[in-house]
Amino acid sequence: MATVKKAVAKRASVVVPTSTKVDWKSLYLYAVCLITLMVVLFSVISLFKGLLGVVLPEPPFVDPYAVKTAVKPDPAVLAAQASNEQRRAIRSMLGSLVSFAVAAPLYLYHWRQTKLV
Repeated sequence: MATVKKAVAKRASVVVPTSTKVDWKSLYLYAVCLITLMVVLFSVISLFKGLLGVVLPEPPFVDPYAVKTAVKPDPAVLAAQASNEQRRAIRSMLGSLVSFAVAAPLYLYHWRQTKLV
């Protein structure tokens, strides 16, 4: 009976080529994704702050250092200040919505492009 020796096959080490080049397309896509994601996040935060400004407006400003008189502040001035505060909050919300409407589709488009690279 002859013994058969099996040769152990040695695996050749696989050399992974390393590239020192920068993949500019991926870098661009990820940078745009990061920037637009930050714009989306900050616009959502600003939108909630504007919504809070509409629902719970700041109290009207009364100057504590004004000359003390027995007369209370004019209600018309206080109402105008409250109305102005709400108008400012609504304008802030609209600006946030526009920022969100521009940045969100840009983010989604570029994020999908990174999956194709």
